[in-house]
Amino acid sequence: MTNWTITLEGIKPGEEDDITFNFVDIRNLMEPQLVERYFIQDLSKNMKKNPHYHELANVKEANSDDEQSIPKETTALILATVKDTKEKFGILLSLANEFKYEIIGLRPDSFVEKIKKKNAELVKTLEKLVKKPSSFEDVNVVLPENRF
Repeated sequence: MTNWTITLEGIKPGEEDDITFNFVDIRNLMEPQLVERYFIQDLSKNMKKNPHYHELANVKEANSDDEQSIPKETTALILATVKDTKEKFGILLSLANEFKYEIIGLRPDSFVEKIKKKNAELVKTLEKLVKKPSSFEDVNVVLPENRF
């Protein structure tokens, strides 16, 4: 199973304060999961309206343990905490074409297992992110430079 390491640039250029996140590649676990571009647009609107939605710095690198990479300009990340359960999860997306994003990876392992058992939970989670922002206590988003 492929794992992805996503590195975000810290406040200062250089490696000292970079932030890294690991994701499990889900493309071999289920059918390709595509997300319409309007989802990212709606997520951007939520960041403007909800103080617990934040935009993080751009992706510095997106590399896998089998030497694949995703161009940083097309990489998006969602890191969130569910309000009721305090469950933390992450979703790694890549711009597939000018209209859609492909979900590449998920984190942590508990979220991956939950989605493997019931793929529809991923769609429900994405819908909640845009339609029910109050369901989350913290949402951090990294949007690709070429998002629209």
